[in-house]
Amino acid sequence: MDPDLFERAVSAYAAAIRILDPIRFQLWSENGLTMPQARVLFTLVEQGEQSAGELAERLDVGPSTITGITDRLVRQNLIERKEDPRDRRVVRLGLTAEGSRLTMEIAESSRAYLRRVFGAMPAKRLSELAACLEEMAAANAAVGGPQPAEVSP
Repeated sequence: MDPDLFERAVSAYAAAIRILDPIRFQLWSENGLTMPQARVLFTLVEQGEQSAGELAERLDVGPSTITGITDRLVRQNLIERKEDPRDRRVVRLGLTAEGSRLTMEIAESSRAYLRRVFGAMPAKRLSELAACLEEMAAANAAVGGPQPAEVSP
């Protein structure tokens, strides 16, 4: 691989990430969320109800860390603890109506911003961008990288 091309690609990727991150961080901050809390919320959106252990494993954090994060989200009425109907010893964590509303609002705001950015691009270039990103996702899977559900929103 050409080292100059690699550096160009890394710089372009970093610039692309910086387009959306400030929007998400601002939305999270405005709603009193930290990045770890947002990761939990969006994992629950993508994966559905989880036990604390499943969440900790999926997000690669310790059980005490996930307990602190989820305790705060419960106090904010964004997630709730539910008894597992198949095993009463297990407590499942799921989004409340407020948690669902908030995650949808954040996702829609992010998409609206990207719609404006992509709308400023010619359709041919947007199609090429989509193809490149699809190839990047396939290359990520080929090297055993994290899958989209494992990456924070």
